[in-house]
Amino acid sequence: RDFLCQALAEGQRLDGRGPNDARAPLVSLGPAHGRALVSLGATKAVAVVSAELVQPFPDRPAEGMFALGVDLSPMACPQYESGRAPPQAAG
Repeated sequence: RDFLCQALAEGQRLDGRGPNDARAPLVSLGPAHGRALVSLGATKAVAVVSAELVQPFPDRPAEGMFALGVDLSPMACPQYESGRAPPQAAG
């Protein structure tokens, strides 16, 4: 604990970054279209984007729909429950 407090007081990190320096993100695209891997140090996130163009409903020919889906690991967000929309998503 003393080591950590001293390092914080001196503005030092073990990896040489300053106290306000962020890690540089590394973005790798592919191998499939719409897929990316983002790395921030040892933290990695995979993003996949897909789209589908479909006919609108006959009673609303000029309106469309846009839907989003998110899957998170419980390690990323303990409050996230797989398969359930968060309360703020309603409405």
